[in-house]
Amino acid sequence: MQPFSAEELAISCQEVDQNANARLIRGDIGLLRELGAPIPPGNKHTKFRYAKPFSLLETLEGVDTADTDEVLAYLGQLYQKAPKAAFLELDKVFLALEHRIRTADAQGDPRLQFEKVAYAGQEYVTVLFDFIQKQRTTCFDYQPFQKASSERTVFPIFLKEYNHRWFLVGYDRAVQRYQNYALDRIVSRPKLSDWQPQVETLPDAATYFQNLIGVTLEGKLAQVVVRVWKPRANYIRTKPWHDSQTEIAETEDWIDFQWQVLLNRELNARILELGADAEVLAPETLREMMGQALERARNRYQK
Repeated sequence: MQPFSAEELAISCQEVDQNANARLIRGDIGLLRELGAPIPPGNKHTKFRYAKPFSLLETLEGVDTADTDEVLAYLGQLYQKAPKAAFLELDKVFLALEHRIRTADAQGDPRLQFEKVAYAGQEYVTVLFDFIQKQRTTCFDYQPFQKASSERTVFPIFLKEYNHRWFLVGYDRAVQRYQNYALDRIVSRPKLSDWQPQVETLPDAATYFQNLIGVTLEGKLAQVVVRVWKPRANYIRTKPWHDSQTEIAETEDWIDFQWQVLLNRELNARILELGADAEVLAPETLREMMGQALERARNRYQK
C-alpha cells in the first residue's frame, strides 16, 4: 500500500473538483477515520496510508439489518458536514445501503418480493445531485443509442426517475437549451466544469414536469382523450397516468379518459402499450399518428 501526502491526493482529486486542496483532503481522511478506516496520523513528513486493507462497504456489510437505517442517517449527517466527502464515493455507499434496506426482508422471506431492477448510471445520481445543489456545471461523455459518444457540458437542474431509468435535466452548452440525459447513456464519471450559462431564471422544479407524462419536454399541450376497453381500463383507473386524469364517459364496455398533457414520446408509448384495447379520440393529430403506428405493426405481422 503506497503512502501519499495530502498534496499528492489533492492533485488527483482535482480531476473531479478543481477546488480540491490539501486541507479538504485532510478533512476527508478524518471522516474516513470516523467511519473506521485504519489510517495512522500523518504530517508533512509522514504520508498517509492504510495500516491494513480497508473497504467501507465491507465494513458496513457487517452491520445488522435492523441498524442500517441508523447507519444511513449517520452517513447522511457526515456528508452534510463534509460535502467534499464525494471524493470517498459515498454515492456507492448510499446506493448499497438503500439496496440492503429495500431487499433485506425479501431475502429473508420468499413470500415478500420486491421488484429488483439494476440499471446502469444510478451510481452517478449522488455526484450529479451534488452539482445541482451547488449550482455547478458538469461535463461528461454521452452516447445516445446507435450514435457516437461526445462530451457534453451541462448546467444541471433536476434529476428524475421514470420507468426504471434515471434522467438528468440540464442546460446544454452546445445547443443552448434544456435537454434530458438518460444516466445509463453517460459513459464517463461527471466532472466539474468552469462554464457558467447566462441563464437569469432557473426552471421551477414544482412546475417543470407539471404537464408531462415521463421526462421529455416536447410537443404541444393538448387535451387528450382515449377510450380504453375493460378490463384494461380498470388498471388505468387504479393507477393514473397523470395528475390531470379524469373520466368523462363510461359504459359497461369502456371508459373514456382525459388528460391535459404535452404530446411527447412517453405519452405515445403509454397508448401503444394498450394495443387493441385503446382508441385515441382526440386530438386528431395524435389519433392519426397512433393509427399509422399500429398499421406499421400490423404490416410486419403479415410478412
